[in-house]
Amino acid sequence: MEKKRTGRRGLSLILALAVMITTIFCVQVPANAATIHSTRVTAAVQASGNIALRIRWNKVSSAQGYVIYRRESVKKSWKRLRVVNRNTSSYLDRNLISGKPYQYAVRAYRKENGKYVYSMYTPVIGATRPLKTKVSVKAVSGNRVNVTWTRVTRCDGYYVYRRGAGEKWKRIATVSRTTRSLADTTVSGNTLYRYCIRAYKRGGSVNYLAPMAESRVIRTPVVSSGSHSKFNSSQLEVMKKILYAVETGGQVYGNQVYNDFTEAYTNSSAEHAITIGAGQWYATEAQRLLKMIHDKYPSIWSRYDGQYNNIKKNLLWNDVVNKNWSTYKLTQSSYYKQTGKPKTTDDWKIYRIKLLIGCSAGRKCQDQLMKEQIQEYENEVRKLGVTEAKAVGMLINVRHQGGYGAVTRILNKTKKPVTLDSIYAALKTDTGNQVGAYKTRQQKVYTWLKSYMK
Repeated sequence: MEKKRTGRRGLSLILALAVMITTIFCVQVPANAATIHSTRVTAAVQASGNIALRIRWNKVSSAQGYVIYRRESVKKSWKRLRVVNRNTSSYLDRNLISGKPYQYAVRAYRKENGKYVYSMYTPVIGATRPLKTKVSVKAVSGNRVNVTWTRVTRCDGYYVYRRGAGEKWKRIATVSRTTRSLADTTVSGNTLYRYCIRAYKRGGSVNYLAPMAESRVIRTPVVSSGSHSKFNSSQLEVMKKILYAVETGGQVYGNQVYNDFTEAYTNSSAEHAITIGAGQWYATEAQRLLKMIHDKYPSIWSRYDGQYNNIKKNLLWNDVVNKNWSTYKLTQSSYYKQTGKPKTTDDWKIYRIKLLIGCSAGRKCQDQLMKEQIQEYENEVRKLGVTEAKAVGMLINVRHQGGYGAVTRILNKTKKPVTLDSIYAALKTDTGNQVGAYKTRQQKVYTWLKSYMK
């Protein structure tokens, strides 16, 4: 009898131990906890105001709720803002400071065996919008309007817009946060204009705009009889094709290479920075082009200046905003030149520049920048008293190649009246400098102006 009891007692202990082990494993490794721990919640900015930001995030099916965090910079610790239920997927953060960046993160959680288990997270950087500025305008002449505005604290810069009668708003400039005025010399005489200024604050890769601050409507004076009308759209297009052709188009009218990259000192010992694009934008002009692409097409910029082969995101943009572009140099490695595959950090920056200026967005920005520069140069030339369209075109070519000083030098050599033929005759006598040395270029431009400029 005693042996039977002992055997039964031993069997009971074995069964109890098996049940205990099964229970322990079931408690320690719950399926939901493992699932939520490996899940990622990604936050995004849904809306931004002057003193509030709304964020949203993806829902997690196994979550019992979400914890929302905020910090004001990467140097500061996260602050828990709110715990919300599992049905919530957005949060409005109020009473913030205008024109200020904030970073948010959201973690899903659920309670397992008395303990909270949290998900992974991907944070997002946003910014509240700056406050509205005040704008003043003054028509100085038929060719110039001065625009001024009041300072907005904590902004990163200002967008300047203009609208003519019956036209849509057009951005005409992007200026730094320290700039408070702009001289618009691209206006026409006896024309109604209204201006608008919007401060912006950068949050991550997005510029958050202040409310529109509009000026009063202003009419420019009638242009004096000594001045003449500006290029029409067809003449602008001809001038663009000419400059593209002589810069990167192999001196073939209508040709261009949009993704051209030229290292410093390649064209001249006086060129201390890189040159890019179909119009051969040099130094700060190259910076201006890249900023235009970034501001007009932020998603495209993010795609091409993203993370490649562990090369950090915004590698190029950090240089655009922080480097001195009057002496900005990048050197291609011999491996990159031979294979087309980037190897060094400089290679990767050049690679990204080529992607950005060669894509559809980059080509559009180059065309826009070229037309803007042609109009700027045209204003300079016409103020010197040149009126014939073809003569203006030849001096725009000189301005683009050699600067404003070259224009005045050639004009001083030109016999009156100032025409395309008299300017070309003066160019033939110009020697010992960048403009005078390019005889074939000047002959090509002269021929194309004769043929295409109507």
